[in-house]
Amino acid sequence: MQIMLFLFVCLISSLPMASFAYAESWDEFFPDTNPRNHYGLEKKNSNGSQNLSISRLQQVKRLDQEILILRAEMSKKNGDIQQVEQYLIQLDKQFVLPEFKVRVENLKRYIRSVPKKTSSFFSLFSHLKSIDFPMHNQNAVVAIVLPVSGVYAQAGSELQQSLQAGLRRAGFSGKLIALDSAIYDSAFEIWEVLKYYDPDFIFGPLEKDKVVQWQALKTGVQALYFNDITTFTSYEFTLSPSKLAGLEQVFQTLNQSAYQRILVLKNRDESSQMLEKAFNQAWSNFHLAQDYILKEVDNTVGQSIDEGLNVTLSRQRKNTLQSLLKESIEFSPRVRQDIEAVVSFIPQNEAIQVSPYLNFLPIKESIVHIWYPNKTPSTSYIKSHMDALQQTFVILPSHSAPNLKKNSDNSHLNSNLGLFYALGQVAIEIVKNPSLSSTIDSLVETEYGVYLRNANGQFHLLPDVYWADNGLFEKFVTQSE
Repeated sequence: MQIMLFLFVCLISSLPMASFAYAESWDEFFPDTNPRNHYGLEKKNSNGSQNLSISRLQQVKRLDQEILILRAEMSKKNGDIQQVEQYLIQLDKQFVLPEFKVRVENLKRYIRSVPKKTSSFFSLFSHLKSIDFPMHNQNAVVAIVLPVSGVYAQAGSELQQSLQAGLRRAGFSGKLIALDSAIYDSAFEIWEVLKYYDPDFIFGPLEKDKVVQWQALKTGVQALYFNDITTFTSYEFTLSPSKLAGLEQVFQTLNQSAYQRILVLKNRDESSQMLEKAFNQAWSNFHLAQDYILKEVDNTVGQSIDEGLNVTLSRQRKNTLQSLLKESIEFSPRVRQDIEAVVSFIPQNEAIQVSPYLNFLPIKESIVHIWYPNKTPSTSYIKSHMDALQQTFVILPSHSAPNLKKNSDNSHLNSNLGLFYALGQVAIEIVKNPSLSSTIDSLVETEYGVYLRNANGQFHLLPDVYWADNGLFEKFVTQSE
């Protein structure tokens, strides 16, 4: 099982990630935004004020540029070459005024004169170390860098509140700093403020563009980002949901009952196609091609199942014989009997048809349905069609399913059961249990969901598996070997 898990994690890391719960990608929720007007200055067109505004803007830009150069020179004096490099990166993005060119060139000459550090074989594996979180260090400073205003205020606020509450419960005894990343144009500006607090650990950033910018700063401070990245250093980790990583729960469910021959259903949606492709590639590493029957739902779910179980061929033979005899004959379709499970990557309106249709077919042994929705199912829709979910494993995010359980008490449900609250709680579980969170390619169960870590330090929050049968809806615990 560990071998399959390892290969599957390698596979999903090479595919485009769709990593926001059941959305196509994080970027649907956190697209790059246009930078705001940092200085709040606009051109005016009356009474000659336009030229005055331009003059003021030039003065402000000149002042900002000189401040950058002064900070770089101070960092040079302190021997902080990395900080000098970051200031030069910012200066290279703008036109350097003629009066500053000599000073900037002196700084660049200083960078070129410092010997570069060489990497070693062992440094390639430095990212394998565990998270070093200062939970009980009273002198430690932990920063939370998330957007709590602007477009992503709700997401950032829920995540920040979850982190703060989780740290309190975990007994964090240091100092906690929270910055609103939405009020800064760039990660560079955030770090210019944050570095004076000398943080030991950072939660965030959240937005994709801010994460990329943060990586370029090379702060050396351990950080847990809430978005996906492609390259890691020894002090960088990520935590995010992932639809592709969630396929591991499909494999766990199949392996638990040793199902070998399956019928797979998909539809024409891009998300369904993506999930089936990744699942097929991972499956083919350990199974025969003839044990994987794939059908696309084109017209109806029943027709696709008939084609997969050879019912369509049986009817065609019957029609041919009936045509030859020129009289009706009594007929019972011959159904393929070796299929043990139906795995579907289809939406709710199609998924609820699978089990009822299977029950109408003359099958000796019942066929289990494993449903991994390609789109977020509606809780109200599932509740109203619960009777249609018969002998079905439903794979859903843990925060979306509590009120589907039979006889569940919904009075305690609140906004704290959302995805971002769950991410915050799982993040605290990760940092406070380094012995568990340093384990690679193993499922770790928490109160707010299961997570999986790869060798790079990328944590994925996985969905949970539920067993549904004639109104019963209970969590199903898979066992990772």
